[in-house]
Amino acid sequence: MNDTSHLEVFERIRSKYSDLSPSFRKIADYLLDRYRDAAFLPASGVATNAEVSESVVVRFAGALGYAGYPEMLRAIQGVVKSELAPFRRLPGENAADEPAPPDDILGQIVATDIENLRLTAADPVTVASFPRAVDMLADAHEVFTLGLRGLGNLAGMLGFLLTVSGTRTHILAHGDAALFEGLRFIDKGDVLVSFAFQRYTKRTVDALELAKRRGARTIVITESLRSPAAQVADVSLICALKSRSFFNSYAAAVTIVNALTTGVVNRRLRSSRRALETLDELLPAEDFFGRNNGL
Repeated sequence: MNDTSHLEVFERIRSKYSDLSPSFRKIADYLLDRYRDAAFLPASGVATNAEVSESVVVRFAGALGYAGYPEMLRAIQGVVKSELAPFRRLPGENAADEPAPPDDILGQIVATDIENLRLTAADPVTVASFPRAVDMLADAHEVFTLGLRGLGNLAGMLGFLLTVSGTRTHILAHGDAALFEGLRFIDKGDVLVSFAFQRYTKRTVDALELAKRRGARTIVITESLRSPAAQVADVSLICALKSRSFFNSYAAAVTIVNALTTGVVNRRLRSSRRALETLDELLPAEDFFGRNNGL
């Protein structure tokens, strides 16, 4: 497989474009322009966005030589997966061909994170949705935090902070059967908070849909309203992830975690104080202070 084989779906569209009907051209234009969005949509979703019928989308896939829409969708997903591969974020493939690293890597990373924080704090969706997210968490019977793959640490941080401040919380960080075992008790009055950043995982959307079917409310922390999880969740909080490396910067996501926790504690100040005092009384002092070190 050569390095451009994942782009075959676009080559098929372009090679047939001049002969396409007006309806097919609408689909082609949409896929060429918004393929990252289309990669997570059923045929009906593409039809709505391209302003054609679902049957036309199915016929379009056949006209490109695919056995059906699912096969074409897998081809588009292959493009997105390849584009989002971590190694593609690096400056180049041969270290010998690369310029010397900048002298002030730390300063540049800090500056990028400051910009991410600024963008997140000013995001109109986040600003409008944040109070509702705090209300949902403060009123929840129990909270489930979900972060798959590298996002488990974010889910763990939010789960830990909510737990110690008095909210019964369950942390979900595995996408196998354990995920659905952990969600089997979620119910009306509970809240699921999910972290969902590129590359997206289908299991995250599956979990959100399950939670909603069981009557729970859902919050997603993501980088775009176009993310599949944002299409499902009740509330979305958008944070910037720009990075100078092969991985996303989660500084803004951590800030949202801190802000949510602070908001919930302020809403439940008396019970949070009681929970923290009780925890402090229960923890053995020797877990924090050495017995023979003079502290």
